[in-house]
Amino acid sequence: MTAEVAVPVGDVDLGATLAGLAWLAGDPTLRCVPGRFERATVTPEGTAAVEVAWRDGAAEARVRAHGPGADRLLDGAPGLLGLEDDVTGFDPADPPLRDLWRRHRRERIPRTGTVWHDVAWLVVQQRVTRQDAAAQWRRLVTGLGAPVPGLPSVTAPPTPDRVARLDPAGLHRWGIERRRGEALIGAARACLRLHAQDDADPATVLAVLGGVRGIGPWTTASLATCTWGDADAVPPGDAGLPARVAWTLAREERADDARMLELLEPHRPHRQRVVRLALHAPPPPRRAPRGRRHDIRPR
Repeated sequence: MTAEVAVPVGDVDLGATLAGLAWLAGDPTLRCVPGRFERATVTPEGTAAVEVAWRDGAAEARVRAHGPGADRLLDGAPGLLGLEDDVTGFDPADPPLRDLWRRHRRERIPRTGTVWHDVAWLVVQQRVTRQDAAAQWRRLVTGLGAPVPGLPSVTAPPTPDRVARLDPAGLHRWGIERRRGEALIGAARACLRLHAQDDADPATVLAVLGGVRGIGPWTTASLATCTWGDADAVPPGDAGLPARVAWTLAREERADDARMLELLEPHRPHRQRVVRLALHAPPPPRRAPRGRRHDIRPR
């Protein structure tokens, strides 16, 4: 199935908004270039893909979806494009946040609506460098995923039923150790149950996934933003985020989660928006060496 709609985009910067989903270099599920965005994913109806095309300054974007879940992706297109992200009341008065917002005020927080895709992608990123996570996600998707008919340029991640049948040791071939492997398999089994309850609200979904061993607050907070566009969620336990926020808001080179949350508190319900603006700002002076990479794949 293939279907297409035109979506009015208002003043949203689609390029900057959709680039917010491109965390991992070489992600085979996603392609984001000027004027075009493609993403293959998994829905309760099956694998599907969405493509968005636009021209700068145009009043609308063309959104086309393919596969059994095409209708779901078209229904979710306004959220994916950031059109449902409400910035009302966010008007920082002091620099540098005021100046960052002036430069990036057309950027919005996208909402994917794809729980399984997002939680699998986030579990792979736990406790490893971004470079390692990108390589492991790429191997996992190309090894177990599949292209969606109608958009062969991107590959859908493996379905939860396929991952649910894996043994954690079997994930070593893609570089994923037992701890993350168990979390990934547990998340897949939870998502199979959730797909059978299609009307489950975000709080219920987050509670179920948060109960999976190996999935903690960093993953659930990141999921709240990626899947539902939560503009106030703040992921704790991120190695570099507290210092980045503290440097931007208070010129403090070091900070922990408690200090980050203290600095973000006045900005409710837009704390995630402030975090994203901080990531656009220059980082604090670097003091610590980079984490060592560790490849567990069989030689």
